[in-house]
Amino acid sequence: MSRHPRRRRPIPLWLALLALLGLYATYALIHTLSYPAPTGSPQSNDRPINRQVQVFFTTPTLRYPDAPNRRATPPMLRELIGDVSRARTSIDVAAFDLDLPQLVDALIAARKRGVNVRAVIDSEHLGDPAVAMLTGRMQERHIPVVFDRRAPFMHNKFAVIDDVIVWTGSWNLTENCTFRNNNNAIRIESRRIAAAYRREFEQMHAGSFGTAKQSDMPRSGTPIGNGVMDIYFSPQDKALPFILEQIEQARSSIVFMAFSFTSAPMAEALVDAAARGVHVEGIIEKRNAGGTGSVFAQLRSSGLNVWEDGNCYIMHHKVMIIDHETVVTGSYNFTNNAENTNDENLAIIRDTTIARFFLQEYARIRRQAHEPTRCN
Repeated sequence: MSRHPRRRRPIPLWLALLALLGLYATYALIHTLSYPAPTGSPQSNDRPINRQVQVFFTTPTLRYPDAPNRRATPPMLRELIGDVSRARTSIDVAAFDLDLPQLVDALIAARKRGVNVRAVIDSEHLGDPAVAMLTGRMQERHIPVVFDRRAPFMHNKFAVIDDVIVWTGSWNLTENCTFRNNNNAIRIESRRIAAAYRREFEQMHAGSFGTAKQSDMPRSGTPIGNGVMDIYFSPQDKALPFILEQIEQARSSIVFMAFSFTSAPMAEALVDAAARGVHVEGIIEKRNAGGTGSVFAQLRSSGLNVWEDGNCYIMHHKVMIIDHETVVTGSYNFTNNAENTNDENLAIIRDTTIARFFLQEYARIRRQAHEPTRCN
């Protein structure tokens, strides 16, 4: 006698929903660092309104060779445009370079709905037709744009939104930096950090650049996430001694990713760290590794594992990760110009989770250095 096949019992709806929620939570944890806000409302601008930090990298969405019809929009661009679209009171943008039409459209739309939108842009790129056209569109829509009009760079890449949200990192607001180059961006919600960046912006928007700026606001030890963040602006804050201090205090490891590395004091500090037993290694952008003043050969001859990057376009990070817990990042290249003449911002972040994300990016860049991409 044949037996009827046993019917499988259907999976309960509640169990399926629970599984989906678990997958979503895992994805969100990987891509977002979110910490609960403190109980009660902050009583002072010196306290963060909440403790949320997000870390972004372009590397996972890059396609080689780059072509407009093959591009994947990185989350950092979507999130920044989202913040601009939700802004209620103010948007301040300090950009070394700006040629993203979708971002300019969002800025113009914000201005149209009554948001106070301002921009400071380096004059170096005004010869680029795309930059000239887009900045011209902003000015036509009554967005005040200030250009630095000087030889040293206004090299910042930051935005301050509603005096609460700060975007910073190595990411220029350009198609190349978004769709071709390795970059990082950090989104922070903190009134205290926003106030520091807003003050820097105000000085530049008023026409003070370089050594004409004043350093008059304490910015060390600001809580973010489970750690703290120190902020330095060049050239007035003289960030180099603070970077050297982090290197000198390293106990176990230092890895770095550098678009340009010509700072002799930093190179000597890395060699000294390796001599006392700290594991030191790094990647330098290949176009600059052999350039004038590069420390690439010095570090290699001192026995450090240092490689040229493998992106067929540009590896644009300016990052150090120390002892798996401290991250140095921002617009600040490891150069004398970044320290002494350019307008820059640098963040030193002590948070093991943020450091872990940057170490994952370092692993991707290291792998790319050993397996270079091809663009033709």
